[in-house]
Amino acid sequence: MATLKVIRKRITSVKNTQKITKAMKTVSAARLRRAQTPLLQGRPYEKYLLQLIQRLALRIDPESSPYLRSQTSPAPATMMVFTSDRGLCGGFNSNLLRRVQYHLNFEMKEYSKTDLLVIGRRGRDFFRSRKIGTKKEWTGMSDRPVFSKSMEMASEILKGYDAGEFGAFYLAYNGFKSAISQEIRIRKILPLEVERSNQEEAVLPIIFEPSPVQLFNDLMPRYVASQIHLALLESQTAELGARMSAMESATNNAKEMINLLTLQYNRARQAMITKELMDIVNGAEALK
Repeated sequence: MATLKVIRKRITSVKNTQKITKAMKTVSAARLRRAQTPLLQGRPYEKYLLQLIQRLALRIDPESSPYLRSQTSPAPATMMVFTSDRGLCGGFNSNLLRRVQYHLNFEMKEYSKTDLLVIGRRGRDFFRSRKIGTKKEWTGMSDRPVFSKSMEMASEILKGYDAGEFGAFYLAYNGFKSAISQEIRIRKILPLEVERSNQEEAVLPIIFEPSPVQLFNDLMPRYVASQIHLALLESQTAELGARMSAMESATNNAKEMINLLTLQYNRARQAMITKELMDIVNGAEALK
């Protein structure tokens, strides 16, 4: 049985850990509330921008824009994976990265290869440890997503797409559902998949200035940037929710462990006192 000194040290250590996890939970909860505001504001913007672009796409010939044409022969694809820079957020990163690896191995065989663009240290370290090459990596973006940076990334991606370096572009990230729930999303961004359910809108007599093709091509960089920025906001908010949930579980586990260690300590102390009393009684009996 562990000595009283060892048990006391373990109780102190667990209490210190509990203070850290509780503080991290509080910080994550405060940051989560702040992160939800730009996310909730960005979702309607992305929704209506997508609707506008799809309505324009219905009015133009798919062959007139590279953003609507699908590759006829196997071509490379590019996937941008959004992970966190820090850990202590439960299965936030591991679940996403396992899904991405499965998707690459079994659901993207139509492409000749898939290049990876990785955001976050956790994703970078994951692929490096498995010797999976990445085309480009970004770190330090999950704390403060900035739209101007998303525009730069979108411009770089569209430049490669226009040059024929790849024929499809995907985003893989954790979507925010609630503080305790995240949803893994792998979405195809390019070429644009148009919903033909509203085909009748294409025959409405609307005059565009400039032409629908030019307007469509001019809006696509902003659309791709908005998708990247929204994915950053979703991933950031989901990460904070996952960390808050993980720290709450860790705090509760630490509380249970403290209770168990305290019970063990009391039993060991009681056994020691009983043994000392028995020694005193036996000594008194021996003196009679």
